[in-house]
Amino acid sequence: MATKKTHPPKKGYKVNIIALIIAAVSLAGACIGSVYVWEKMGHVALGFHGWVALIAGAVGTIVLGCGLMALSFYSNRSGHDEDAWTDPEKHRDLFK
Repeated sequence: MATKKTHPPKKGYKVNIIALIIAAVSLAGACIGSVYVWEKMGHVALGFHGWVALIAGAVGTIVLGCGLMALSFYSNRSGHDEDAWTDPEKHRDLFK
């Protein structure tokens, strides 16, 4: 009967879990803080132009974020990142 070998978790596993917990707590804190501030403002009348600005700002932010991420992935996959990096060991004369 064969026994299954279990490998211990990799070294970075705990760091990833800690980073995920910190990010989740930060997000929850930001959401709770936002709701608190929104409620403390009381009734704020937002006119038509205010709603247009709010929606345009939100959509613009999402589009900009998606576009920058797409450019980042494109740059990585097309090899532009490797072209921009120079190995200091191979070109010591450039790094004096």
